Amino acid sequence: MIGGKSGIVNEATNQEANQRLTDAIQQMSSKEYMKSRDLTDVIPTHAHLVEQPKKRSPNEGLAVFTLERKGDDEEQGEDDDELEFLRERRMQAMRRMEQQRLEYAGKQHGTYREIAQDDFFNIVVREKGGSDRVAVHFYHKDFERCKIIDRHMTDLAVEMFNVKFVKIDVQKSPFLIDKLRVNVLPAILLFRDDVCADRVVGFDDMGNKDDFDTEVLKRRLQIGLGLIQADE
Repeated sequence: MIGGKSGIVNEATNQEANQRLTDAIQQMSSKEYMKSRDLTDVIPTHAHLVEQPKKRSPNEGLAVFTLERKGDDEEQGEDDDELEFLRERRMQAMRRMEQQRLEYAGKQHGTYREIAQDDFFNIVVREKGGSDRVAVHFYHKDFERCKIIDRHMTDLAVEMFNVKFVKIDVQKSPFLIDKLRVNVLPAILLFRDDVCADRVVGFDDMGNKDDFDTEVLKRRLQIGLGLIQADE
């Protein structure tokens, strides 16, 4: 026997207690007990619920990638729309330019030719089929400076395709000379939108020199016809 301060415990009693403990453990591990146990119990011998990690769908990563790609595609789509808009505007501008070029060609722009007095209003008045910008050189066949202007006007007619270049013999056009008050030759009258907007008389604007460069006359005509500003 084993003695102790709290009393005497014999061997049979000890075996009986061990057996009860063994039976209790076996009962707690049985299926019936596992079904009936209180899972919220805090007794350490009871297993606690542990939140299991959420299983990821095999397509979950693909879905994220798809969403990201969708965002990229939308942005790309916006860029494509903007490019298409700019492309369409450029095409419209090109079509307008081509239409204008054909109109100029139909009115014989790009050439420098002589017209009669009776053709004058059909050339400078738009309602009569004229052009919006016209440079008319009033000349005399015996004036040397008129011949110099002719050479420059021939070149400028090709270069300044948006302006119609013509010349009129003053000896054959007394009515126009009087009405337009052409008193000094050579004289270039510049018509813009049916109105005589400016005139270049003699060689004063070209430095009063016979050997002036064509670009000097070109700039003077562009200013007079409102194509450029004087300070450009």
